[in-house]
Amino acid sequence: MATSNYFCGVCDRRHVYKSPIVWCPECDERLCTECEEHHSLSKSSRNHNTIPISEYQKLKPDVLNISQYCKIHNEKYQIYCKKHESPCCSNCIVESHNKCRDFVKLVEVIKNAKTSSAFYEMEQTFIEVSENIKKIRENRQENLKALLEGRSLIEQQIEQTRITINKHLDKMQENMIKELYKVEKHEKEEICQLITLLEENENEIAKYQRNFPIIKQHASDLQAFLAMKQFEKSVLEKDEFLQSLIDKNTLKQNSLIFHPNATLLSFVFNEHTFGDVLVETKPHDVVLTRKKERQGQITVPKIKTKSIEDINLKLHRTIHGSGNNVYGCCILPDGKMAFTNYHNSVRIFNKDGLHDFDVKIPYIVYDVDAMNENNTLVVTSGSDDSRYLTIIDTKDKQVTKTILLDSVAYGIAGNDAELFYSAREKGIQMISLQDESVQNIVRDGMPHYCYVATLNDFIYHTNNSTNAVTCYDLKGNKQWTFMNDAVLKYPVGIAIDKDGNVFVVGNKSQNIVVISADGKRNRELLSSKDGLENPWGMSYNRSTNQLLVANNSNRAFVYSLVWEKKDN
Repeated sequence: MATSNYFCGVCDRRHVYKSPIVWCPECDERLCTECEEHHSLSKSSRNHNTIPISEYQKLKPDVLNISQYCKIHNEKYQIYCKKHESPCCSNCIVESHNKCRDFVKLVEVIKNAKTSSAFYEMEQTFIEVSENIKKIRENRQENLKALLEGRSLIEQQIEQTRITINKHLDKMQENMIKELYKVEKHEKEEICQLITLLEENENEIAKYQRNFPIIKQHASDLQAFLAMKQFEKSVLEKDEFLQSLIDKNTLKQNSLIFHPNATLLSFVFNEHTFGDVLVETKPHDVVLTRKKERQGQITVPKIKTKSIEDINLKLHRTIHGSGNNVYGCCILPDGKMAFTNYHNSVRIFNKDGLHDFDVKIPYIVYDVDAMNENNTLVVTSGSDDSRYLTIIDTKDKQVTKTILLDSVAYGIAGNDAELFYSAREKGIQMISLQDESVQNIVRDGMPHYCYVATLNDFIYHTNNSTNAVTCYDLKGNKQWTFMNDAVLKYPVGIAIDKDGNVFVVGNKSQNIVVISADGKRNRELLSSKDGLENPWGMSYNRSTNQLLVANNSNRAFVYSLVWEKKDN
């Protein structure tokens, strides 16, 4: 391993300082003219491909510093730990990875790294993130333009109104203009700060893109692979930052509007304000490019998606006393379970399956879902007479908020920022919990008692009228539909596992069916023989791989999902 960045590595060990002319990626060594000649003739290295040192030095320092040798043990890396995503020497395995079980040979991992699909996908990721930065920056610039136009229009309104008013209002006009500029300045400052931050991210992405071809051409496979891991982390951070702008509704469309005082002319001497300058907020229309989902990517050889043929359900616990007319259920992050009792209550059980407490609600309740970040529940009514979403804090054991909807809501699913629900004649709708704005995702009318589930950028919906399960994207475009009434009749409750496999309750077929992520294959997992009697609700906890299935009355089951590959 070379000890200097400026001298031939071989000569340097002999305390002879000669300038290198080439670099050998396989030897991880700089070589001068004489050493390069010996290197090209030696039996052990004659087939090594060297590159001019001037080209090698174009690599970034963090790539140049990647070595084939362990810094702790000074031993060549030979193994790759998939759990820690780290190259290891034999001593590392003994000292630091003795509890790890998932190892592969490093040579297999880095083989064809620069021509691998992961390397290509990283190049595409740079492009994608850059595009998303550009979209949001342009969106903010358009908002700046709208603010300027709004300001101009309001100034005209103020001036036109001012013409009909006597000079007694001069001071009021001056104050109004000041307020207008103050509001506009505040909005502009926030947008400009975001644009500046976006430009910084865009420049950093561009810098990575400029260095990527150099790495691809001149870095060793190991350097390319580990550099790619470094880039991946940085890009994921930027992507999460961009997604946070969407999730937190940072891109709300602000515009300036003016509300003149309608009675100003007739009550000139009794009024003390010229009007109001308000910021009108509209939902943004920015949709981030999503060529692929990048959550916890591993760029080692990919494991094939688990087949539904390998999925098995093992009974973990039976819940007694879940209540009558149970149409919805869910597993909370802390392991508690919630069941809706159609007539006015939500029943909570602890993680051991024992009844904990009930929350009374003054109207009919239908479905329930747990939010991601805390132990908060959202409940739908499923009734024309009570079109509400109800928020329940399970810690305080009480209702904290009620949201009035313009449609009936049956099945519901989502997260802390956005909720999707089946809205009967209005199709599938999404509500933002930040500003309570509602968007139509799917406009096709739906029957009563339909359910929804979500995973990444997809929405899954059951239709008991057509015995169908349909997958949509977030724009409402249909991806696939599964229909087979010989297998699944009157589908209601639905849940999705981490691999995109779809679990559905067949109420009239008295079973639980799993459908593959592409909607093409299916398999029955449970039937009436397993205790299903008028089954209805379902929930899946992706962190514990547990599936909760509720009969309509008094009994529910918690299953553990296990994958057992069958022998051919």
